[in-house]
Amino acid sequence: MEDPEIKDWLTLDRERAYYEILEGKTVNFIGDSLFAGHSLGKNYTWPELMLGKYYMHGENHGISGCTLSACEDGKNPIISRFEKLPDNDPDIVIFEGGRNDYNKNSDIGTIDCLDPATYLGAISMLVSGLREKYPNALIIAVTFWKANGRLNSGGKLCGEYTAAMLDACEKLGVPIIDATDDDASGIKMTDRTFREKYSLAPSDVCHLNFEGMKLALAFFEREIARIYTEKK
Repeated sequence: MEDPEIKDWLTLDRERAYYEILEGKTVNFIGDSLFAGHSLGKNYTWPELMLGKYYMHGENHGISGCTLSACEDGKNPIISRFEKLPDNDPDIVIFEGGRNDYNKNSDIGTIDCLDPATYLGAISMLVSGLREKYPNALIIAVTFWKANGRLNSGGKLCGEYTAAMLDACEKLGVPIIDATDDDASGIKMTDRTFREKYSLAPSDVCHLNFEGMKLALAFFEREIARIYTEKK
C-alpha cells in the first residue's frame, strides 16, 4: 500500500472497526474482476484494502473477465490457475467466480461430475485442489452480488449460478459469504441510485468504485472474521 490516500484512509478505518483475529494473517485471494477491480485498479479493491488494514501477508490473484470453469470461450479460468498460487502456507484462502461463467453460458453441471468445463464441476475440483495445496488453510467462498433477472443464451439466470454455488459449498463443507443478501452486504446492485454513487458507472451492475470497495470491505471483513473465529 504505497498510495498516501489509501494509507490515510486505512488509519481512520481501523478506528471504525478492527477485528484483531485477522491481524497479521496470510490470506490468498483468487477470482475475477470483483477482486481485480476492473478499471479501478487492484490497489483500490477490498481484498487489497483488507491486506493493508490488517498488516496481512498474501496475494490477490483476481483477473478481470476470468471464468471459474474452463468452459468454452472461458478466459484465465480459476480452475486452471489456482495451482500457481504461492506456496505461502496461508491461514485463509478466498475464492469467488460465476458472473463470467454466466456470461459465457457455462453448463452448471453437478459437483459429482468432475468436469472442469462445468461450473459446479470446477468448484468441486477447485475446493479439492485448494485443500490439497493448503491443508492448514480455511477456505472461504464468496458469491456474486444480487443481480437482475436476464437469461443468458443458455437459458440460465445469473442467480442460478449463485444458488448453485451456495448449495455446492454447503455440500462440500465450505463456508460461503452470500453477497446476494444486499441488506447484509449493503451492496445493492439492482438499485440505480446505489450504482450512481458506488459503481464505476450507473449502468454497471458488477464493478464498484473506490467508495463502493470501502463499503464492501466493512461487510467482508466482518464476515471473514466471524467465519474464522467460528472455525478456529
